[in-house]
Amino acid sequence: MNRNWTGFKVLAPAALALVSQAAAADVLLTLGEQDFTNGSTPTPFDFLAAGSGEPVPFNGVSSGADNATNFSASWTFASYGAQPTILGASLTLGIQDHESAAPGNQVASFTLNGFDLTSAMNTLFEASGGARSEYNVYTLTLPNSVFATLGTGTALFSLALQGPGLGLDFGQGSNTLFNGAALDFSTLRITTTAQPPTNNVPEPATAALLSVALAGFAATCRRRAQ
Repeated sequence: MNRNWTGFKVLAPAALALVSQAAAADVLLTLGEQDFTNGSTPTPFDFLAAGSGEPVPFNGVSSGADNATNFSASWTFASYGAQPTILGASLTLGIQDHESAAPGNQVASFTLNGFDLTSAMNTLFEASGGARSEYNVYTLTLPNSVFATLGTGTALFSLALQGPGLGLDFGQGSNTLFNGAALDFSTLRITTTAQPPTNNVPEPATAALLSVALAGFAATCRRRAQ
């Protein structure tokens, strides 16, 4: 009897391993690296130095300038393969000096493969951060209306800002006509498989494998008992 129980204890971890393989599978891609903490105010020199060698537009170089032109940048997540079933997705973005604390809306346009997400990004920017020279990290939950285009295996994001920006005399009624900024990193997360139930009930295929394993173990126990 003790031998049989010992055999079951050896088998149990293997059975649990089969169940754990049914866990959620995410596509997780990042361009650039997060070099600063949310709410910090790195200098332009520090931002440029930290981004050196990272892919454009996450190389620390500012796009646009508050006194001349607006920020505009695009970046692509590619080669992650077709995803026929998408259950959820989000985009995380690190950006500095986007000045969303200025009056009005600072996001002129934001698109994913041509799908307009401007309003959603504007709402996110306006909700927090955006002081002059401030660095902020935002996570946008992507709507299910873009799941089909995400499923193609390529995601092209384009972001353009607009004035007014925060001038040097902000607080005294002076704003800039344009709005420059700089990107630090971006992460795309796509959830493709549902999490297993909390009671760890295995999926049908996993349950079948587990049943076969237990049946084989029971047969071995009977032979030993004889």
